[in-house]
Amino acid sequence: MLKLIPAVKQLNLQEGNWELTAVTLKTKEVDERLLIALDDLESSENGIPLEIHLGAGESEAYNLQINESGIHISAGSEAGAFYAIQTLKQIMANGQVPYLEIQDKPDFEHRGFYHDITRGKVPSVETMKQFIDQMAYYKLNSLQLYVEHVYEFKECKALNEELGYFTKEEMQELDEYCKERFIDFIPSLSTFGHLYEMLELDEFKHLRAWKDFIPCENRWHERMAHHTLNPLLPESEEVVKSLIDQFAPAFTSETFNICCDETFDLNMLGSEEEAGKMYVDFTKKIIKYVESKGKKVMMWADVLVEHPECIDDIPEDIVFLNWDYEPNPPEEKVRKFSELGRKQIICPGTGTWRRLCEHVAVEEQNISKMAEYAHKYHALGILNTNWGDWGNPASLELTMYGTVLGAAKSWAVDTEINEAFYEAVNHLVYGADQAVQTLAEISEAQDLVKWMPFTVDYLEDRYQKKMEPELPVFEFTEKNVEQIQTTYQKCKESLSAQKWAFDEAREEMLICIEGICVMAELLAKLKGIAVERMTDTKEWLAKYSAKWEAKNKPSELSAIQEMFEYLENK
Repeated sequence: MLKLIPAVKQLNLQEGNWELTAVTLKTKEVDERLLIALDDLESSENGIPLEIHLGAGESEAYNLQINESGIHISAGSEAGAFYAIQTLKQIMANGQVPYLEIQDKPDFEHRGFYHDITRGKVPSVETMKQFIDQMAYYKLNSLQLYVEHVYEFKECKALNEELGYFTKEEMQELDEYCKERFIDFIPSLSTFGHLYEMLELDEFKHLRAWKDFIPCENRWHERMAHHTLNPLLPESEEVVKSLIDQFAPAFTSETFNICCDETFDLNMLGSEEEAGKMYVDFTKKIIKYVESKGKKVMMWADVLVEHPECIDDIPEDIVFLNWDYEPNPPEEKVRKFSELGRKQIICPGTGTWRRLCEHVAVEEQNISKMAEYAHKYHALGILNTNWGDWGNPASLELTMYGTVLGAAKSWAVDTEINEAFYEAVNHLVYGADQAVQTLAEISEAQDLVKWMPFTVDYLEDRYQKKMEPELPVFEFTEKNVEQIQTTYQKCKESLSAQKWAFDEAREEMLICIEGICVMAELLAKLKGIAVERMTDTKEWLAKYSAKWEAKNKPSELSAIQEMFEYLENK
């Protein structure tokens, strides 16, 4: 059986196949973007004849026929032909070229991925290009990078070297790379809430909504919770306009995401009702300014979910990003926006945040449910999110299962998560037999020693005082350590003996399960639980750091290094 992700709408396998795996393009005039896509296929003058025809039909729909006369692609536009080529690549990755006919088109217009580059890890341009190639392979067509301070804003120069950043030229390079792969690279910028690092600079502290805020040592929590501009100050609007003026020119997208989510500190300025009005008044100013730049506006929906009485004051053409990351997300939020007649994109998540790897059990349920709601309520599409809360410790390789699952559901919403899907993911994503199953085991081990309680315990020991937030009680016992050590030993033996077609993911899984075991053993020591060590913190940290530095800017690696070194030397 052919292994294809996303699943195609109609597949008719026929008798016969080509023994060749190389192609020769017969169509004379072909869009440069299609030639770039074809570069990944083996080419030969004596290869299988390949013809591409563009004509009537839906833009992203395509027909792919392989028969004795060659390979024939018909599509409504260059985008449809591009997706046909991705399917052809996957067919050839199956090791044979059977005669067949495929009729295919996506269920959703918007099929996106949203990646946090702000809260700990700033990827290199090359890392992002490799990820964009994977997005294109699985037919995603929209990318956003979450930005607060990690850009060459003049307001943030004091932060750039310490926390990492992208230059305008780097963003423009990614923008061009995305365009060549039919991916809309949408600027996403915090313009109201989530401006903690900038608002902690002496130059801008007076713009905080919480005037008397005194940060504690838990920076990872503080940047999540206390970060809102005071919308009553004229200077706040001027700062936002300056950020937009600097950021927008790096992108060619017609859309701009102004974010405007989680403006928690507005309640420091007035009542709940007054906070709602302040929110709407300031957000409308931002919307008006972005629209004056000729851009369409998108924004997060969470604040207006809590203030439905204010939504009529927001312009009709705004696209709302409606998110929920629970394993069983409520349908009500999606239904509510549908009944209001508002445009929405539904946003599930990979669950990588506050973890060394994605949360397999949660993301499978969350992405599936949210895709179901998106289809039921006729949303514009899906934007799968990958946040970086609390240091962004997970690598991009350990988000790939959730990324591909989101892509699969975005194209074919009725995709079932079953053994056939696992086989396809193992084959196409990892080039291994049991990769997803191993990842799930590692993910379960992470559940036994949670990243956030681990960091809070570290901070409380280091500074000898209670830290915010006050977390629910997390029971950690000798049994947790024993279970993690058993999983570590099993995965170490298994993964060390293998070589995958996409071996970087195998290496990252090895480092991940070792890191989880290091966490468990260090936490046991901190809590006075006697266990025999199976790992060496210094050796693991060197491997983890080398991977980080090879694929990312230094950014905030030092904070993670400092935490593990402190606990090792405790």
